[in-house]
Amino acid sequence: MPVHDSETHDQELLQLKQAAWQDVLELFEGDEAVARDWIGHPRLFLGNVAPECLLKTQADIVRLQRYIQQIQLGIVP
Repeated sequence: MPVHDSETHDQELLQLKQAAWQDVLELFEGDEAVARDWIGHPRLFLGNVAPECLLKTQADIVRLQRYIQQIQLGIVP
């Protein structure tokens, strides 16, 4: 039975969300409590939006991952 486009899209989105969460965990060296706190609070450089709000679309997840990379590189606080 072929997989429907919407099911494929949902699976891809889930994989992106999981990858973003792993990026957040790595940012905080595996400290899940700190990562959950961080992801739930608005961030100035995200337009005062909580990172968890960026887990709804592929474009927003990519935006979040870029933000995390910028933090890791010391570009943003």
